[in-house]
Amino acid sequence: MEHNHHHHHHHAESITGDLKKAYICAIVLTALFIAFEAWMGLRSDAMSLVSDAGHKLVDLLSMGLTLLAFYLSSSKPAGKFTFGYRKLTVIISLFNALFVMAVSGTIIYESIEKMSDPAALSPDPEVISLTAGVGIVVNFLIVALLSYHRRHDVNTRGAFLHALTDCLLSFGVVIGGFIIKWTGFVMLDPIISLCIAGFIIANMFSVLVESFRLSIDAVPENVDMTKVESDLLSTPGVRNIDRLHVWPVSTTETALTAVVTVDGDSDRDEVASRLRDILKADGISETTLETRVFSNPE
Repeated sequence: MEHNHHHHHHHAESITGDLKKAYICAIVLTALFIAFEAWMGLRSDAMSLVSDAGHKLVDLLSMGLTLLAFYLSSSKPAGKFTFGYRKLTVIISLFNALFVMAVSGTIIYESIEKMSDPAALSPDPEVISLTAGVGIVVNFLIVALLSYHRRHDVNTRGAFLHALTDCLLSFGVVIGGFIIKWTGFVMLDPIISLCIAGFIIANMFSVLVESFRLSIDAVPENVDMTKVESDLLSTPGVRNIDRLHVWPVSTTETALTAVVTVDGDSDRDEVASRLRDILKADGISETTLETRVFSNPE
């Protein structure tokens, strides 16, 4: 029995390179806005702004960890780490999702606490609306930076959803500032925070589940195993597929190994080449195919 091994590497580096630039820009924008919002909150005694700056600090930490993950994802195989440190992108994604969920729980707790003591609330509605307005612009820029890349990476999907939620949070705070000014209904501030925190949890739950699945080597969501098997088996010259395994190498790369039984009158190299093209279209970035010729028992 003959064997033919072939490794194929996807052009994930260009995606990762673009992602790095997007994250660096997003981190700089977030850091500048945190400084601005905290300063505005402290000088106007608007604790909701200081609290929101703390919430954005979580975004900053999360994006910083994700950027670190992308640098790790391009690490080369070395010694006992035959895939480099790329799997750390999945672990960091899971940590980020858990961290965001925990912070959202804290926001809910603080909002309920504020609602129980409305007399202690004395926000400056004009400063709140102005600062939150700037927040909308900043978060919209971050959403635009991450929008395209969220389809390729679970980390970026989490960051995108978080920036989008922050955009909605800032919009809600702007409206809330105006309503507080017109009606004096200070209770609106914690009510808005409560609604947004609930929205964060609802959206981040899917990211948390996907991160956990990737951490235990489940097939990534963007790979349809039924279609992969069907595409492989319907390829001319392929008689059977055995030991088919698909798993995430990182949050942006997926690997596949399979034993392919090829008809005796087919060119194995040609069939393997065709299969690699099909797998690339199906979202598989690294393939290892072992081909063997079908022998008809006499």
